[in-house]
Amino acid sequence: PPSPDAGPGEVKLWVNLGMDDGMDEAKLPATLESLGAPGGKVIRALTRPTYGYVYVPEAEAPGFEALNGKTHADKALKLERHRPRGQREERRPRHEALPDVPGQARLWVGLGRQEGLDEAGVTAALEAAGAPAGKVLRTDLRPTYAYVFVAEEDVAGFEATHGKPHGENKTLKVERAKRK
Repeated sequence: PPSPDAGPGEVKLWVNLGMDDGMDEAKLPATLESLGAPGGKVIRALTRPTYGYVYVPEAEAPGFEALNGKTHADKALKLERHRPRGQREERRPRHEALPDVPGQARLWVGLGRQEGLDEAGVTAALEAAGAPAGKVLRTDLRPTYAYVFVAEEDVAGFEATHGKPHGENKTLKVERAKRK
């Protein structure tokens, strides 16, 4: 069910932390406070699998919004004022995925442009983690992830890089891409 709108004098803030991050209605406010949010100011919190909402007094909202970009468990925090459906901007059209080719597997890789990588950089990161060299056939780079296409017989070598370190604070995530 939809979450309630903010009441008079309240602000409803969307937060990119949810139940998948171990949050519940008590842990979400405590986590925000541990990162520097004003203490004891959350009126109520709601959690969903991938995000949550906190309702705070309007005067306290800037103290919560100041947390944008801080890190919690290797995740950059995002907080923004909730916009009711009629007030939201139109979404950009989805990026069209490269077509599948018989004999090739499409792998989802948790590396993208936000890590400062280009297509060659994604390939280099995978190879540095132990993926078979020279086996990436093509790459579809996105802001926060990439699709890497490899021959079916090379999939296991790429999946073996899942969980290996990338840089100082990131762990590689590599898995067969799911169709929507």
